[in-house]
Amino acid sequence: MPGIRLLIASEHPIVRTALGTLLKGIRGFEVVAEVDLSNLAKTAREVSPEVSLVELTEAGLVGLRAVAKLMREAPTAAVVVLTSNENPSYIRSMLATGVMAYVLRSASNSELYEAIRAAHRGRRYLDPRLSDSITDMLLGRNSTAISKPQAKRLSGREAQVLREIAQGFTAKTIAERLGVSEKTIQTYRERIYEKLELRTRADLVHYAIAHGMLNSLESAS
Repeated sequence: MPGIRLLIASEHPIVRTALGTLLKGIRGFEVVAEVDLSNLAKTAREVSPEVSLVELTEAGLVGLRAVAKLMREAPTAAVVVLTSNENPSYIRSMLATGVMAYVLRSASNSELYEAIRAAHRGRRYLDPRLSDSITDMLLGRNSTAISKPQAKRLSGREAQVLREIAQGFTAKTIAERLGVSEKTIQTYRERIYEKLELRTRADLVHYAIAHGMLNSLESAS
């Protein structure tokens, strides 16, 4: 019986090799490609994996953009993220893109195998080391979870302001670009934070990328 077709992605060749060697030795898994993040989406389209295992050493936007691009261009593969990042905002953004499993680097081999199998079956998997409160939030069991329908709650101008903020423009610059007062931009910003239940600019950036609102930035990754 054929194994689960796996694509392994990491910026570090030694990590890709280690994960590939590990998973090739497990019955029921078939590693079909090992790539860096810049070639992740392209390779996924070419080899049609059933599960993409994405190792993210850096906790910045590069990984989030790569995963968002993967989900847009090769949406049939379930995605498992392996990282040490326990920031709820970052995890929430990953889940918003469609990531099925989020595994911490401290996980055991058997837990990684379980996450891959769960993702392949279409089941969500969150590392058990995440606290119950964070897990509840990420799974939408309280008001702070981000979900895709929330994007529809923004007006056209609010979405435009969100994109400008996420790209790093100041309120003054955004006001000049849109031909309104700086106070108006500040009002839009407050509304956006309230509607999306976000707290920081980093949350806004993660949200914008996860919901495909910064396509030009993502495609440049």
